[in-house]
Parts: sequence; structure tokens; C-alpha cells
Amino acid sequence: MKDKKKTKNAPVSSWWEERHKILQSITKPAKADVKIKKPEAKKGTANLPAPKFPQPKEHEAFLLIGDVHANLPALEAVLEDASNRGVSTILNVGDYTGYGAFPDEVVRRLRKENSQSVVGNYDLKVLKAREKKEEDERENEEPLEYRNAIKWTYENLSKKSRKYLKSLSQELRIDAGGKRILLTHKSPLAGGEQIGPDTPDEHLRELAHLADADVIIFGHSHRPFSREVDGIWFINPGGTGRQDDGDPRACFAILQINPFEVNYYHIAYDAEKAATAIRKNGLPEVFAQMTLQGISPEAVALELEKKNESRLEEVRKTARSFNYNEGHSNQVTRLAMRLFDELGELHGLGAEERFWLRYAGILHDIGWVEGQKGHHKTSLRIILAEPNLPFDERERDIVGSIARYHRKKLPNKGHPHFASLHRGERQKVRALSAILRVADGLDFTQQSLVKDITCEVSPEQVTINCAVSGEAEIEQKRALEKGDLFEKVFNRELIISPSSTL
Repeated sequence: MKDKKKTKNAPVSSWWEERHKILQSITKPAKADVKIKKPEAKKGTANLPAPKFPQPKEHEAFLLIGDVHANLPALEAVLEDASNRGVSTILNVGDYTGYGAFPDEVVRRLRKENSQSVVGNYDLKVLKAREKKEEDERENEEPLEYRNAIKWTYENLSKKSRKYLKSLSQELRIDAGGKRILLTHKSPLAGGEQIGPDTPDEHLRELAHLADADVIIFGHSHRPFSREVDGIWFINPGGTGRQDDGDPRACFAILQINPFEVNYYHIAYDAEKAATAIRKNGLPEVFAQMTLQGISPEAVALELEKKNESRLEEVRKTARSFNYNEGHSNQVTRLAMRLFDELGELHGLGAEERFWLRYAGILHDIGWVEGQKGHHKTSLRIILAEPNLPFDERERDIVGSIARYHRKKLPNKGHPHFASLHRGERQKVRALSAILRVADGLDFTQQSLVKDITCEVSPEQVTINCAVSGEAEIEQKRALEKGDLFEKVFNRELIISPSSTL
């Protein structure tokens, strides 16, 4: 038994951060919005000379893109299609980064194409990811897995790409073919509201007055939209790399100035490649599903929650068919969920990963149907093959691996089920298996002695405080023994501190 004094709470650096070291210097924050002549307008280029393009020839056009969100396969498909249509001049309304796994590649590709661009709100978040000051309340309300994804994006941008994004304005004014064009990521208003089909004409008139332009091109909503109000055009080219309209194809628009015309296009691309790269890099599963389904992260999260809740009973029903110890499995699962929630700042995983752990907790001992010896391997074999479990092949490998590693050997790429996973998925399995091993140790006698758990995390240690009923020395000892993977994954010493309950 380890008997050490508790350490005081200290700032937590997560296992995720420790495995993605910062190699570049911290960027300076983007300049804050300031007022210009019209007090409601945001900082932009209203008082600067507008870049002028040569007078367009008849049928000459611009490619309008936006919200690429680090989705290189989608961007490449759009650029190829536009080139085949004879359109090469690009107007980009921002958000190069976020969600996808190719932030640096997207920035470099659009720079190579000499796109006329503005910076997006997600780009600004990324540039602020390594500021030492406290995050604002709105950012703190974001799920931790999203905040970690922002940090990952920062770390996977080259210094040149960060510098380029910092150089971009939030507005860009262009004169083309006698039209005054304003590019902005959100709205011309400070604060950046969304503009869409539900925006009243009267409000668009107000925005047009503030913008002082003939054509206002914007993004942010990830939905294609265009409307003319009193001779002023409002155009959103839709989401090139992230779509919220239920169509997973890449969306873009082509603007013809003379005569004036806007046409929208949806182009199929290798979304599986984009989703695979997200998983390979350990980004949230929600982002992969968002890419495959063409809906927002919030909509994906709701769908996943409903799907997983409905699957829980199927998983329990299957476990009962193997005559498993329901009391023990429920206790281990409950403790694993408590550990997952208490250690959120340490592991940085999300709702989908939490369900993987929950399924594995329910199923981890079903291998006892063939006896105690090697039952963890039997559990894996059953999870991989049982037709009544509501998992696809990839989910079987993930859940089966977590269950298999609840005891004995640690995760190893020599094991086919583990090796078949992408690198980021293997990291998640290691973290979830580490939690399950400790939870299983805390019910070693199968008497449900541990009633509740709280955790204290410091840069050197994780102390698990257990409220127990009765003598729980064996649970304490076994949890520490099974904490080998926990200490490796989270790079901290594990301490188990039991205290009696009334």
C-alpha cells in the first residue's frame, strides 16, 4: 500500500497536452474589434483603398469558398472542379482551421492559390490557444474535447501559417467590374451574428447601410444562402469543408460579375479520408461523424446520445445472455464513469468515448462464461463476434480492446484488434482501459464496498479518494496494482485513499 501525504491541487496538464509538445513560440492575440465611423460597424477596411481587379470579361467569374475547416480532401475537390469550369480567382470568407485534420495543408494550399481571404472566428480562437491569460467564460463553456482540438490545431500549424493567419483582416473590400464587394466571415456588425434565410429583409437593409457595398460575401453558418435586397446582394457560399445543411458534399459558389449571377455547387469528395485523418490524430469522434453526415457538431452529438442510449439496453441484454455477474459489472461501470468524469481535465475525452467505456464496463467480464482463466481474452472474442451487439466492426475493436485490457497485459500493437485502430484511437483505448483497470480493482472482492469517488490531480500525482463501507484494503491494494497502465498513460503516480462512510 502506498501511504503518502496528499498533494495540494495544482494546475493540471493533461496527458493529451504532454504528448503534443509545443515547439513554437506563443502567438500574440489578434487585435480586438474597435469602432470605426459608424458606431455599430466592426473593425475592417472601410477606410482603406480597395484592391482592384481588372474589369472582368464577359462570363469571367470568382470562386467563392468558406469554412474549409482544415478539410483538405474537400478543398482539393472544389479547386479541381472550379478549375475545370475555368474559374481560378478565389474569394475566401475564412475559417481555414478547426474540426479537420489538415490545418497547415489548407493554409498552405490557399496561399499557393493566391486566394483573397479574411480570417474566421475559429482561426482567431486557434491563434489565441497558447495565450497565458485566462480564457473567457464563453470559451470555458465549450466541451473540453473541443478546447483540446483547438490546441491541437495550433500545434499543427507551422509558424509561417500562424503568421499568415494573423496578418489577415476580418474584412476585405474589393472593386471588381464596377461592384464594391465586401468579404467578411460573419456579419458586418461587431459581434458577428449569423446571416441566413430567417434574417428579415429590414435587417439586411441595415447591414447593407453599414457595409457600404454592392455585394456582401460571408460565411460562418455553413449553409448556402443568397438574397438581393434593394439592389444589394448577400451571399454565403456554404460550407466547403464543414456542412450543416445535411448534405455532406463540399459546397461552393461561383460569382459572375458581368452579367451578375450566383450559382451554387455541391461536389462529392473523399469524406472517409477526412474522417480517417480525424480519428488518426485523436480528434473528437463527433468531428468525424460531422464530416460524414454533413450536419453540425451539436446535431451529431444529439444523434450519438440518442443512438447510444438506445444501444445500452441491447448491450445489457447481450451481457445477461452470457450469465455475467451483473452486480459486479454494474459497480465497476459506475466507478469507471465516476473516474472518467472526475478526470475530465486530465484525459480530455468526450461523450462518445464515455459510452465506449460504459459498454466495455458492462461487457468486460462476459468471458467468465468459459471460466476464469483468460476470461478477458474470451470477453474480447465474444465482443468481436457476437451478432446481437449493436456495434460496427470498428466499434467492436474499440470496445473489445478496452474490455480485454481490464486485466493482465497492457495494450500492445502486436495484438491485431488493437493494431487495427488508428493512432488516435489507440491512445483513447489506452486511456479508457487505464480507467477501467483501476475501477475493476476497486471492486476486487465484488462486495461493492466503494460508495463514491473524488479525485485530486496535480502535475505529479492523481489521488483517488474513496468513500468505503467496511474494510477495503484489498480493493486499495488491487487498484494500485492495476494502476500500472494508468501511471504510464497519465504520467502521474496513482494514490488510493480510502475513508469510511457513516
